[in-house]
Amino acid sequence: MNGLLSELKKVESTTMSNYNHNLIKIHRNYSFEELACVLGAHKNTVANWVKDGLPCLKEQRPFLILGTDARVFLKAQRVGKKQKCKPDELFCMRCKAPTKPAENFVEYTALSATKGRLTGFCVRCECVVNKFIGSESLERYAATFDLTKPTGLRHINDSNNPL
Repeated sequence: MNGLLSELKKVESTTMSNYNHNLIKIHRNYSFEELACVLGAHKNTVANWVKDGLPCLKEQRPFLILGTDARVFLKAQRVGKKQKCKPDELFCMRCKAPTKPAENFVEYTALSATKGRLTGFCVRCECVVNKFIGSESLERYAATFDLTKPTGLRHINDSNNPL
């Protein structure tokens, strides 16, 4: 079994709760340790998933998890956590929820020719809230929010009179 574990692609351990379900082979069976190794998780994390409803074959040891079941379970977990923002909301990372910006004030920062970011402040926790948008939808958001675009220089080197 150790040879099989060493053959599996090892991914660095991550603190994210979103594991890449595409790393799981659907025509393969995994033990708790093997699935944990593939995803870069701890084997106790996989055991907790089984307690939370991930089906596994418990007739004999080692307990096996079908690849298709693991992939479906992780996909459902990821979809269940997603939260969609309404057109008049931005996402607050501290509150972990969509919220309206304070005083309906947002600032647009262009990230490229086609994309940009709206930033404002959360009404609840006064933390920065964000929303990434396409530049073609900027006029629609200007009608919804009190929108400003920064006019200052991004770097001191852009100035004619640096300090």
